[in-house]
Amino acid sequence: MTSRRAQLLAELTEVVVLSAIIAVVNEVGWYGGHSTPVLLALTAPLLLANTTAVQLWLAGGVLRQRVALRMFLHMVVCFGVAAFVTGWGPVMMGGLIVVASLHMRWSGARVWRLAVAYSCVTAGLGALAIDRGLVADYFGSPESYVLCGLILLVVVLVIRSYGTILEQQEETQRELVGSRAAARRSERWFRALVKNTSDVITVVDSAGLFTYVSEAAEQRLGHRPTDLLGGPADEIVDPIDREAFAVFLDGMMEPSSGDHRAELRLWHADGTPRWHELTAYNLLDDPEIMGVVLNCRDVHERRAYHDLLAFDASHDALTGLANRVQLNRALDEALLLRAATMAAAGDEGMPTVAVLLIDLDGFKPVNDTYGHECGDALLVTVARLLERNVLGVDTVARIGGDEFVVVLGGITRESDAIAVAERVLRALRTPMRLPHAEVQVGASIGIALADDEAGAVEMIRRADHAMYRAKREGRNRWSSYAAECGPGAADGAGRLSGDEAEIAAAALERDLRVALATGRGLSVVYQPIVLLDDRSLWGFEALMRWAHPARGPVSPTEFVPIAERTGIIHELGRWVLDHACRQVAEWQRSLPDDQQFSVSVNLSARDLDQPRVVDIVLETIATAGLDAEHLVLEVTESALVDPDLAIPALSRLSEAGIRIAIDDFGTGYSSLQYLTQMPVDILKLDRSFVSKLDGTPQHAAIAEAVVRLSQTLHLGTVAEGVETEEQAAELAALGYRKGQGYLFSRPLSADDVASKLLTIGSRW
Repeated sequence: MTSRRAQLLAELTEVVVLSAIIAVVNEVGWYGGHSTPVLLALTAPLLLANTTAVQLWLAGGVLRQRVALRMFLHMVVCFGVAAFVTGWGPVMMGGLIVVASLHMRWSGARVWRLAVAYSCVTAGLGALAIDRGLVADYFGSPESYVLCGLILLVVVLVIRSYGTILEQQEETQRELVGSRAAARRSERWFRALVKNTSDVITVVDSAGLFTYVSEAAEQRLGHRPTDLLGGPADEIVDPIDREAFAVFLDGMMEPSSGDHRAELRLWHADGTPRWHELTAYNLLDDPEIMGVVLNCRDVHERRAYHDLLAFDASHDALTGLANRVQLNRALDEALLLRAATMAAAGDEGMPTVAVLLIDLDGFKPVNDTYGHECGDALLVTVARLLERNVLGVDTVARIGGDEFVVVLGGITRESDAIAVAERVLRALRTPMRLPHAEVQVGASIGIALADDEAGAVEMIRRADHAMYRAKREGRNRWSSYAAECGPGAADGAGRLSGDEAEIAAAALERDLRVALATGRGLSVVYQPIVLLDDRSLWGFEALMRWAHPARGPVSPTEFVPIAERTGIIHELGRWVLDHACRQVAEWQRSLPDDQQFSVSVNLSARDLDQPRVVDIVLETIATAGLDAEHLVLEVTESALVDPDLAIPALSRLSEAGIRIAIDDFGTGYSSLQYLTQMPVDILKLDRSFVSKLDGTPQHAAIAEAVVRLSQTLHLGTVAEGVETEEQAAELAALGYRKGQGYLFSRPLSADDVASKLLTIGSRW
């Protein structure tokens, strides 16, 4: 504001001084002899109009775009009026052109064209005015016009040259101002970008020292830029990655190296390493940079998520142990290392590889009794126990359910693997404290050692076979594939050499699981139980049959033990119970009330271990629509060995109206002492005693003792395996009321039973 006032004051002073000069010259007689007040009245407005302030006002504040207006003010008004009114036309015209050019120096080189045009017009008007006598001609000689023309030419050339110079200077100044403004904008943009970016930007010189560190270093890494400047670049690199960083940086120092990328860990100020993606640009030849620009982007979360996905893909979600995929990978690597070591040094005393397949004994009762939360806690506890009892270089995996696998690498003999197995068994004998209980489980362990023929899959299969051998021989022990068993087997388990029986048993188990899952090949047959006196139908025993797709019918004596050993027996028992109850309920709905009968279904000893066995049975008969009084559950004497489990479950079933029968009675020894405590309704005499009946007292002793015991305890009896009329007659004479066997009928399919019920009714 102050500079504007000073400029305006200077221009007003200039107008006053010029007016005074014009007045003095006019009074002396050098200007034309006009009246001074009139002359000042004409020239003062013109001089004011020639000032920058007035011209800015007339031009709307932008003079550069109003060249024509300024030329009109100077050339037409000033020259046409002021010059020729004074009578000093041609000479005064030249002088005013010079004055106008000084005021119009900003206009550039093109001003001369307008000056020439307007000057010629003004000169013509002046000559016309003199010729008509409108004004006096003080230079009447022709030479004055030549002089005027020469002056005009010189002035035009001066204006043109001066305008060109000014135009070039203005263009240069304009470019300089523009470049400076662009530089300032670029610098502000760069600083704002670097300041607000999440990446840490640094410059490292050829000596490996920081010459620039962006402010993001403090925000992202906790290091103040001033603390890092001048220090070595690897100071913030994790020591584990410093060698890789040095190689990375050396590669960037080479000419024309382009941009390189690497993922390294950088130290945060709090002492924790974080993964960063480093992008480097070689600008050593750039005089403004003279270094390698490192852009450090934090990828810790992305790397952690990637590592988590990789971990989840190769590890068990519950225990954190390796899964089957990682197990096979680790076992393959161990076998390749063994092969390479043997190839390099021979096989004498060289490290070998062993696989321990560990299956928990007693896990399902814990899971069923205390719930899945407790079962999961048990699996996690066992996983940590296994990790503590192997070396850090060994692999521990969970391959499903309660099965674990340990890969031992670097052992030199089988005794090393046996020592680990025994250590695991000893550790499992210690009770484990879980969230809601303290439990104790055992394990059956199969051991397989590597040889030149076995791959990863084969070794696991061999260990699996050995594990089943350990279960069959009493559980809570180890068994070795193709090796002598030591103290781990209480009764001295012998050599298991991959015999066909083990392979067939494992294959049969797999096929049985498939049959149970699909229902193909499984069926229920029904063998009648009749009254011995009149051969009327009392009920049926439901029996499972399995038609193998390749082998044909498989005997229950072959697949039931496998089902019991592997735990499939629970699913099989439920399947038979459901089918039998539905089928018998359907038959009964088509028979009169006086012809109703019962169905007997076997309940295994392992079924009684399940805490929900009672609920499952009651739900099944309710869904099938069968009255509880028409169901008989047959349990073997082995189920009575543990009364703490058997008595509560059987009591609840009995209270619901279901009758309980002891199957194959007389073949066991431990159940007699609990017989009076059990809610038993029926004793079934084993077929082995029925087959010996020949009319002699000694062969009838057991059968007679059983019937007398039942009479004393007010229990019913059923004789199994009745095949001849003589056996039926002798049993009736001994006091047996019901019998079952081929004499009356073989086990029948559901369709055959329905047909007989329609044709012969209740007489069998």
